[in-house]
Amino acid sequence: MFEKLARGTKRGFEALIVICLAVMGILVFGNVVLRYAFNSGIAISEELSRLLFVWLIFMGAVLASAERIHIGFDTLQRAAGPRWRRVLVVFSGLLILAGCGIFIVGGWKQTLINLGNSYPVLGISYAWLYGVGLVFGVALIFPVVHNIGRALRGDDEDLTQDLGDRIQHAAEQMEADATPGRARDAS
Repeated sequence: MFEKLARGTKRGFEALIVICLAVMGILVFGNVVLRYAFNSGIAISEELSRLLFVWLIFMGAVLASAERIHIGFDTLQRAAGPRWRRVLVVFSGLLILAGCGIFIVGGWKQTLINLGNSYPVLGISYAWLYGVGLVFGVALIFPVVHNIGRALRGDDEDLTQDLGDRIQHAAEQMEADATPGRARDAS
């Protein structure tokens, strides 16, 4: 059940990221064309694009955390044995959870402070801008807790695997899967 929820949430974040990118692209491109071709423009283009970009960055960070593709320094983890590697995963997860708490508290406070302030052109509250910190803090808890749980259960093989190693492993797996098919085609 948790895996199904995680997959659904991941797909939801992916869809929201695509929507943000599409709307940003249409607004910015449309605004450029209108400015240079017709000496006009879309009034909300800049403010809405900026707001969508901020949401896109934070949603992308949650998605990257869920996929374990964030940039990281893993020199110490690579040098440690399996038990210490798990300890390091749990320790870094706890630090990230502390950061989530900071984002939740700070995002909540900033959202409340800015409820009365609004964008000049969009007319919506600045709470939409600062609320992303709150959403980010809450959403990041789930993949981090999942990774900590996997490390505590000893199921941490790919938690500490380098992204380049994962790509290489996937490429080798794809090549191995394709090779038997070629041999059958030749006969």
